Amino acid sequence: MEKKFAIFKKEGIFCPNLLEGIMHTEFFEKNPFEPRDSDDGEWRTSKNIITELPKEIWFVSKDKRYDFDFRWEDGGFFVSLDFLNLLKKFEIRNFQYTKIYMVNKHKESISSKEYYFVRFYNKLEDVIDMEKSNIEFYKQNGHIRKIWDLQLKSKAILPEVFQINNIRLFRVMFCSEEFKNEVEKLKLKGITFVPSNEADMYKP
Repeated sequence: MEKKFAIFKKEGIFCPNLLEGIMHTEFFEKNPFEPRDSDDGEWRTSKNIITELPKEIWFVSKDKRYDFDFRWEDGGFFVSLDFLNLLKKFEIRNFQYTKIYMVNKHKESISSKEYYFVRFYNKLEDVIDMEKSNIEFYKQNGHIRKIWDLQLKSKAILPEVFQINNIRLFRVMFCSEEFKNEVEKLKLKGITFVPSNEADMYKP
């Protein structure tokens, strides 16, 4: 099987691991960091379904500036236009996206990059080789506790970019070596790649 990689965030200049802010479906001038009922929705869950996305999202941040190209945040990924265009170039079709504005409390942009909220659906089922993988289960209910060594089925047909419908991996985007090479060629920021078998072990 062709090498597969797990995509993770990487800390760097204006690429913090933790984004300090709040996500809204509109900008609120009064108390912009206060949670609102309209912030919630099915689109912020990890359900493996197509759902309706907000027309736009506002991420009001306490950080001074952003320059990353990839982050996981609240049910989906924050990606730059460059990263989004790569998904389209590789003809990945099982995701939804909507514009996200990165601003401070005064509604001023804190990045020169254009960002989008990306949410996958039709995540892959039955692609983990349970016999070859090293998986620890909870004794009480049989649920997966930890995947020490993730092995994908050798005969599984895997897209260039994909997610796996598994609670331990819901924040992980996987990709082919070709996609990885394209990301590195573009010198996208705040991204690192680890072998797919380490997907549940790696800590950014």
